[in-house]
Amino acid sequence: MAECQIVTKVVTGIHSLTMLRTYRKERILIICDRFLRDNGTIARVTEELDPSNTVSLFADTVPDPTLEVIASGVTMAAGMQPTILIGFGGGAAIDTAKGIIYFSVFGKVVTQKPFFIAIPTTSGTGSEMTAFAVLTDTQTRRKLPVIDDTLYPDLAILDPHLVLSVPPSVTANTGFDVITHAIEAYVSVSASNFTDGVACKSFELALRSLPVCYHDGENIAARKTMLSASNMAGMAFNLSGLGMAHSMAHTLGGIFHVPHGLACAMFLPASITYNSCLSEVKAKYADLAYKVGIAPRSLSHDGAIAALRAVLLALMDNMEMPGYISAPPEPIPQQKYEEEISLMAQNALQDRCLPENPVLLTYAAAVRIFHEIYE
Repeated sequence: MAECQIVTKVVTGIHSLTMLRTYRKERILIICDRFLRDNGTIARVTEELDPSNTVSLFADTVPDPTLEVIASGVTMAAGMQPTILIGFGGGAAIDTAKGIIYFSVFGKVVTQKPFFIAIPTTSGTGSEMTAFAVLTDTQTRRKLPVIDDTLYPDLAILDPHLVLSVPPSVTANTGFDVITHAIEAYVSVSASNFTDGVACKSFELALRSLPVCYHDGENIAARKTMLSASNMAGMAFNLSGLGMAHSMAHTLGGIFHVPHGLACAMFLPASITYNSCLSEVKAKYADLAYKVGIAPRSLSHDGAIAALRAVLLALMDNMEMPGYISAPPEPIPQQKYEEEISLMAQNALQDRCLPENPVLLTYAAAVRIFHEIYE
């Protein structure tokens, strides 16, 4: 038996933020980060809200949302009792909003679950479509995926104007998160006809629009397409789950704070190779390569997968993304990195994304791949 549930209403387009004008006499709590507050971007949201609303701002979001930050937000929600909660920003801001809702509802510090609006300012996590959030436990240095139906946004607003100023490096990293979502959803053990169609189209759109967004950030058509790709990939993996690239990226980010999309990009080629040991999974990767035009159907499965890997690596190179841990602008010392490999491998095996991986990831394989991506 399989279930297909799409909860969130999506409003997209250049004037989509005007949707906010319909709310009146509400208590609205907006979750964002200090950068969006201080540079005035938050005004894009607040200027659309009717003066009859009571509006408060929680701007303490951090790149890897911590339980401590979530607790502060829950305290604010308890005092305000918002009727609407808006997550405005990248995946971290939306996941922070989700964490605040989750703990507020289950901790019974709010009398009712607020209507949840997600407004992404990056094209990456697809969090505006999912019941997933990734929070960070600073004590254990682990990223903790949380999955619950209370985390679904009620409304997602996709305005391409909000992503025009995203820097090239962030565009690349968040874009590869989309690509990883799409590919892992496509080969997941819980993939279905529903998720295959959305994941495949998402991957196709991202391949076409991501390099344009990177090199021409003001191209609003490409930015709009990339927002759609991110949203669709979120829809796909919310239904089918993810896999080992995400599990390993979570633990690498939890310990060394490597940007999530960059970590996904580093692990994605290795995950394709590892999972292709099963003929049916190899066929699924090849099918994806055929469908998006990376390889002709006359090419063997092995040839199609080689082409898929080559395209991914070429895209990383085109966007100047480092392929190894030793290469980023702030490389991690090798000894320090290797001292943490055993813990990272153990954490990856416990990650909630791993059960949907099509091939069992062993501890020995995880250790080997963590070694291989250093350089």
